[in-house]
Amino acid sequence: MAAEEVLETVDHYKTEIERLTKELTETTHEKIQAAEYGLVVLEEKLTLKQQYDELESEYDVLKQELEQLREDLPSTLKRKGKENALKPPLLSYILKITVLVAKR
Repeated sequence: MAAEEVLETVDHYKTEIERLTKELTETTHEKIQAAEYGLVVLEEKLTLKQQYDELESEYDVLKQELEQLREDLPSTLKRKGKENALKPPLLSYILKITVLVAKR
């Protein structure tokens, strides 16, 4: 009987080792998947940050150009003697851009 109990105990431990090994493998796989997903998220965040920085830089350049155009417009019109030459749609467009830039 003692030998039979030892065999049962050995079988029990083998079963337990197999279960724990399987659980460890699954957990390791899940951690690897989570790490891969995290890397994808970080790469996307970096890409979005770069796009944002580029757009912000482009916005700043356009804002400066608009400001310069606003400053130069009156003197340009006076030089060319076309103070009243601005058509309403163009004037409206300039005002809309000015409002959009001011909101930012």
